[in-house]
Formats: sequence, structure tokens, C-alpha cells
Amino acid sequence: MIEEIREHFEKEYPKEGCGVIGIVKGKKKWFACNNVSETEESFVLDSKDWFRIKQQADIFAVVHNHIDFSNEPSQADVDSCNALGVPYYIFSYPEMDLNIVEPEKNFSPLIGRDYKFGVQDCFEAMRDWLASENIFIPVRAAFEDDWWEKDLNYFTEETIKEWNHVPVTVPQKNDVLIFQIGAGVPNHCGVYLDNDIFFHHAVHRLSCRESLFPFWGQHLVGIYRHES
Repeated sequence: MIEEIREHFEKEYPKEGCGVIGIVKGKKKWFACNNVSETEESFVLDSKDWFRIKQQADIFAVVHNHIDFSNEPSQADVDSCNALGVPYYIFSYPEMDLNIVEPEKNFSPLIGRDYKFGVQDCFEAMRDWLASENIFIPVRAAFEDDWWEKDLNYFTEETIKEWNHVPVTVPQKNDVLIFQIGAGVPNHCGVYLDNDIFFHHAVHRLSCRESLFPFWGQHLVGIYRHES
């Protein structure tokens, strides 16, 4: 990805280059954008590019460079970073030294998590998303690693009932989705959002929003709604 970003900066020189790192199907992807600033010493990311990217990816970071200059953020960088609520990746150019500026308040803290079983995995992603919507799932018992290969079922009807969730047939916002993928027992979960989009965290991937179809929907084995 760094090489793609460098190539874009070279193409845009002497103007500042800019773009977005998005998350598509749990993987980071670089999206080059048009800098519509009228000066060479600043950048204004084309709003048409921003909204186009948001239709196909979760925005993880805004990227731009400082030409022949430090990668320290300007006040405009800090203000924009806080306003958008996503990190700013600022490169010096041509050195390509990176400075990551975090927003004072990140509006997407659940998006882009690294996967770590038992700490940041599908269950914790589901639980934390629901908590952000004031729906609270009890702390789980420790899952055995690779439990699905041992035919251990941690998503039984009895367990889900303890979450105060009941089975339904048609998903609505914040319903819990249970999947069974290449195993004899259910082994994945997520949260339904809207318009066939759900939030989840799959192994070896970053947490993200993704379409249920065509892949995930065929492995859906249960839909559950909080009793409230």
C-alpha cells in the first residue's frame, strides 16, 4: 500500500497528494483522491471522491503529504481530523516518513480492529457494537480455541436466551446474526445494520461492515432480537 501511495504522490507533485484508506471485506485498501485545493501548499479532498468511497468502504484514515516539509500536522489538519473523527496519515515527501494524528474523538472505534481471538474477535465485536446501542450482552465464558473443530457450540438457543434475545425470521437493525461456516456447529456472529449490511469481525481480517450477500447470507443459521 505504501508504494501505491508514493506513486500517487509522485503523480500529483508539486501539489499535495491525498486519498483515503478504507476497509473492504476486512482488508485495508488505498483509494487515491483528487486534491481540489487552489494552492500547492494544502489539500482539499474532493467531496465527490469521499462520498463515492463511502459507498464501497469504511473510512479508516485520511492520507496526504507535506511537500519538502515536516510531517507535523498543521492546525487545519488537526481541526479536520477532529471534525471527521478518523485518523490523519501525514507523510513527508519525498522522504515518506509517516506521522499518524488521532482524532480527539474517534467516531468509528469499532471499525478496523485487528483480530485477536478471545480479545478482539467476532463475539467481542458483536458485544461492543450492541453496547454502543445500549444493548448489553453478558461477559462470555472463555471460548476454547478452534472450538468449532471440537463440535463445541457456544451459540446455543439456551445461551442466546441468556442474552435476552429471541429468535426471529426477518432481520432488523441491531439483530444478532449467527453463522455456520465450514463446521458442524455455529462459529461466527455479527450484528445486522440495514439494507443487507452487517457488522462483524472475521478471523485474519479487520472488523468491518459488509454485505450479507452473496457469501455470508448462505451461511446464516439464526437471527435473534433483544426482547426490549
